[in-house]
Amino acid sequence: MTTRDLKSDLLDQRAALAAALLDVSLKLGQGLDKQGQPYQWMVDSRELLLTGPWLQIAARLIWERIKPYKPEMVGGMTLAANPLTIAVMYESRADGMPVDGFIIRKEPKEDGLRKLIEGPPIKPGARVVLLDDIVNSGDTQKTALEALEPTGAEAVAVGALIDCERTGAQWLQGQHVPLEALFTLRELGISQQVPEQPESCRLLWTLDGVNRGGYQAPKSTPCFSEEAIFVGSDRGLILSLDQEGQVRWHHQVRDTERGVHSSPVLYKGRVYAGAYDGFLYCLSAETGELVWEVRPGQWIGSSPAVDEARDRLYVGIEYGEAGGSLIAVDANDGRTLWELRANGYMHGSPLLDAERGQVIVGANDGVLFSADAGTGAERWRFATGGAIKGKAAVDDEGRCFTGSFDGNLYALDAGTGALLWQRRLGHRLYTTPVLWRDLVIVGSYASRLVALDRRTGQVRWVATTGGPLIGGAAIVGEDRVAAGSADGGFYLFDAATGRTLFQFRTGGQIMGTPAVGLGQVVVSSFDGKLYGFEVS
Repeated sequence: MTTRDLKSDLLDQRAALAAALLDVSLKLGQGLDKQGQPYQWMVDSRELLLTGPWLQIAARLIWERIKPYKPEMVGGMTLAANPLTIAVMYESRADGMPVDGFIIRKEPKEDGLRKLIEGPPIKPGARVVLLDDIVNSGDTQKTALEALEPTGAEAVAVGALIDCERTGAQWLQGQHVPLEALFTLRELGISQQVPEQPESCRLLWTLDGVNRGGYQAPKSTPCFSEEAIFVGSDRGLILSLDQEGQVRWHHQVRDTERGVHSSPVLYKGRVYAGAYDGFLYCLSAETGELVWEVRPGQWIGSSPAVDEARDRLYVGIEYGEAGGSLIAVDANDGRTLWELRANGYMHGSPLLDAERGQVIVGANDGVLFSADAGTGAERWRFATGGAIKGKAAVDDEGRCFTGSFDGNLYALDAGTGALLWQRRLGHRLYTTPVLWRDLVIVGSYASRLVALDRRTGQVRWVATTGGPLIGGAAIVGEDRVAAGSADGGFYLFDAATGRTLFQFRTGGQIMGTPAVGLGQVVVSSFDGKLYGFEVS
């Protein structure tokens, strides 16, 4: 193998290992800290390093990084260093540069030889490389160096899978011990990245006073006509704006405390939206004049879905302690055509699966329902472990994706409701999955936007924000994805890789889905403003 072929092979192996770390070792919404509090996320490499092929790849890559230091021995603190130590010993022998290994116990063994360091004796002056899976606070490395000090060995480097770029790396630098890590958290997308294209978005306009931000629920997502923008306000308004963000008209609903969180839909020159006063409103898109209003429930937080073939709408309604329902209403006069009851609120927004003639919607009782679009008869149901408040998505191959407050993303057969796979992505998912090429892209309370293979559920990339992602993401153009975060940031990511391209900080939390139309991306913030961006 030529030098060029070797470098190419190592790059391929590094990319494969990075993908495996995201798919296997990154745990979202799993694990507890020493005080018993749940982690939002953590990295646990043991499962990966105790899988033969991945251990061999990791050891080869680490050996390539540390062999210029000409070590005589490699090792580290049990447990993480154990498999790496043995595997690196084998890789060194394959290169004709054999090294021996050692393992440092947390405490000397209470019986037998009572050793703190297991392995052949370490000679004074021996060149030693410490191994570990992750360098974080540096406590492990400090303990290891303290254990080695009586041997007189010289620590020439530390080899690791991941550098968290925290105090451990800084401490090693101060000790003049080089850190040779294969990845940083930023390189993997597990921590926030510096935006690569800070000029790729331009703020066009803002409109103040849209939301007050007091009620902790996702804000209304705008929709677009050829010349206007329509959006709900938690101040109790349904608004129409022009392309410059100026108000064309507004309509006041009865509940001005929680107002309108429902995302409007546009159909046949009319705007439809529900409100927390329990009314479903139909307005003229041109003037905002009321065409009709009906009150089918106590509250409506669900966003309507339009069925053009049947000239009707589907919307979830809430009855308080009595639960909720999915209803079909006539688009012309608001008459209820059928109703499917649920045990929990129907806060989630329905999805029309026209190909299979069904409506799919989730409820607060954790059940995802499929109803016949024509009759409302239940076709199938699937129970998750938590409330379903987002909207489902169905792809061209008949897979249905939904998130749950149990933290899992579920992939189901859209025709039968049978489970295909599920994946834990955080403590809660209050989101609508986004489909792009062969990926399903989902945000979670773990402050990560995660792209998964639709067929297998394998993680393809992870992008990190400074706060939970609540609502959903949106595809911008052909290859970018926009999302808002509870840290107040509006983000633009590369849809193929998850790399951070752009970030803009608003003055409040963003809980909602960016809207794309009229050459703009529009997003609502808890600072009360709507923001309109032009994306180059």
